[in-house]
Amino acid sequence: MRGKYFHNALADRAQKIFSNNGWQVHKEYGCRRNGVTTYFDLYAVKENHVIACEIETTSRHIIDNVAKALSTGICLWVVVPTRAVLCQAKQKLSSSTIDTNQKTVRILLFSQLETEVKHFKKIY
Repeated sequence: MRGKYFHNALADRAQKIFSNNGWQVHKEYGCRRNGVTTYFDLYAVKENHVIACEIETTSRHIIDNVAKALSTGICLWVVVPTRAVLCQAKQKLSSSTIDTNQKTVRILLFSQLETEVKHFKKIY
């Protein structure tokens, strides 16, 4: 993975959470949809459901990551380690021109990930 140690450790733990719940998971997955090629930290597939997952240890890349997911039409879960990063990410999105009412983008605390994966239902 291209991130630093903390980012990569969270990605490894997230991959394990998805895998333990029956998802096939790919790291640094290159995806081409709608004429756009982009990479996601994790790309999880179960039956006919797909979730791209970006691990964000800061809010620095939130706008770019949400924009790339929206351009491909893939459901994106942005996983952050703390409430502070969660608040910063939500603030950046609400201040941007990106449509933050998209149901295909969710920002989760890492502590919420296992519950969300375990109880995942296609709602998009």
